[in-house]
Amino acid sequence: MQLVALVAVLGTAGFFLARTHTVTVVDDGAARQVRSYAWTVGGVLRQAGVRLGPHDTVSPHPDDMVGGRIVVGRGRPVTLTLDGRRSRRWVTARSVDGLLATLGLAHRPVRVSGPADGAIGRDGAAVEVRTRKRLTLVSDGHRTTVSTYAATVRDLIAERHLKLGTSDETEPAAGHTLAGVPTVSVFRVTRRTATETVTVKAPLKTEKRSDWMLDQQGVVDDGRNGERREKVEYIYRDGKKYQRKVLSSTTVVTAKPRVVAKGTTPYPADDTGLNWSALAQCESGGNPQRVSADGQFMGLYQFSADTWQRMGGIGLPSEATAREQTYRAIQLYKRSGKGQWPVCGAKL
Repeated sequence: MQLVALVAVLGTAGFFLARTHTVTVVDDGAARQVRSYAWTVGGVLRQAGVRLGPHDTVSPHPDDMVGGRIVVGRGRPVTLTLDGRRSRRWVTARSVDGLLATLGLAHRPVRVSGPADGAIGRDGAAVEVRTRKRLTLVSDGHRTTVSTYAATVRDLIAERHLKLGTSDETEPAAGHTLAGVPTVSVFRVTRRTATETVTVKAPLKTEKRSDWMLDQQGVVDDGRNGERREKVEYIYRDGKKYQRKVLSSTTVVTAKPRVVAKGTTPYPADDTGLNWSALAQCESGGNPQRVSADGQFMGLYQFSADTWQRMGGIGLPSEATAREQTYRAIQLYKRSGKGQWPVCGAKL
């Protein structure tokens, strides 16, 4: 019986050993061998007692089938200042060199300040990185090609020992990062104030009139321009006028709106059945702006100003649309017949 029991135990152990496999788990750089019967990455880590935090990483994915190696990265909070731009991020790099590799800066010339030993512990670190830049500096009429590790425009100005007056400006602004900036310009700024009277153009106001035809329009009130007294500041960059700023203003004369009325009534259909195009061709060559040599007759149908206005037209016929001119010609025909066009009336 003892022999049978021993065989049974050995058989069970052999079966277990046959079903398990050895996996190398690298946890934050430290490797150990784990014997497990789990076949997913997550299962192996659970059996090995490896717990993942919210910022940790694991490769392969926990749901993947396990291979011979699992790598766990532990998240570290890093306050990173990269060329003057500060951010807080979680990384799994255990050293500043690893962080640079993560940022794609491993093989670029940089200047770094951070932990003295270059290690980033689990409690994190503060790291400042400045990349080398090549740009053009424009100042006091000179253009200079500069190679610098300065992080911001302000750093570059200090590095080049440039003195800025209280009104002087830079472009980009002093606090702007130099990363990706091709040119930095320094402007010597002067200011001058003045009091000026300016014209305020009369605003345009449109009125709709149902007693006018659809495209009929005219000025009802010419309005009046206004005046405003302004205290202004002129800003000069390197001696050239750059900007005019209004510091304060006072209305001297209030502008009066210019009022333009527009008709809204659609044109009725032409029920005469006559050839108005032929009449217009004969009278004016089909030109709506045609004016006779003596200035008395105008438009497609050579209206006189008096006849035009008696037919309800506004202004001069040569200023109206072709559609309105035809509408007024139809009205004139219905009132007085084709005799109003003693020569060309026969074309109708």
